[in-house]
Amino acid sequence: MQMKQWLCIFSFAFLSGSVAANEAFVAQTQKSEPIAIYVAAYEFPPYYSARMPKHFLGNLVAVLNQRQNTYEFLIREVRPQERYDAISPEGCCDVIFFESEVWGWKPQMNYVASQPIIYGSDRLYSLQSEYWQPLPHDRVGGVVGYHYNFTKYQVDAGKSERDFMMYRADSQQTALTMLRNQRIQFAILTDEFVNWLRVEQPQLVNGLYPAPEPDGTYTTQIIMSQTSAVSKSELMALIHDVINEPEVLAELKRYSLTLVTQNASGRQTAPGAMQIE
Repeated sequence: MQMKQWLCIFSFAFLSGSVAANEAFVAQTQKSEPIAIYVAAYEFPPYYSARMPKHFLGNLVAVLNQRQNTYEFLIREVRPQERYDAISPEGCCDVIFFESEVWGWKPQMNYVASQPIIYGSDRLYSLQSEYWQPLPHDRVGGVVGYHYNFTKYQVDAGKSERDFMMYRADSQQTALTMLRNQRIQFAILTDEFVNWLRVEQPQLVNGLYPAPEPDGTYTTQIIMSQTSAVSKSELMALIHDVINEPEVLAELKRYSLTLVTQNASGRQTAPGAMQIE
């Protein structure tokens, strides 16, 4: 009788221990699997470029993934004109970094936008500096899907060519190549892109003249899908934690990217360390 009792006790203890161990294993497994957050990205150096070995978004995402294990941020490349669908509830992605609401985003698209993060500007560049108002026969290079003050924010390639003599290429790099090959007389490039080239590939900007005034200025934001697994406040807290770290600030300085600061009322102030809502 005693032997049976000991066997029952041993069996119960063994099973209990097995169940507890299994539950601990499952809990640990679930805990170790981060939630995938897909980041839409299109050709927009220095923030993202599939054509260059380094870009700011890739480095920022790497730091985000190193600093926490709740989420895993994964970059998915899209074409510029596809970014609106990518962030829709039926889209492929959860968030797009370094975007601006004035670039074709409409309220009915049901997105969530952060406060401004980084200043930006684009301007005419040329191989000459004698004049900066393109003549009627002068051809101007731009990028498919980009919004320009020069074209009154018109993005249709046919209308851009007909109304503004703008020939749209697949990237700023291609537009710059067209300019150097004298296929166009001007190219509208972002100052961020040109500053990046000055650091990474200075030979590409040798002999390039910038217009005295920018064509347009803007501030970039983070735009999120309403169905994203990470909330706006949580994501902005994560961004704030990493973007003010020395290694990230050093890269911002390297590429002359200027953070937007805000005071307590939410108004933009002088450039400096990023603030969150």
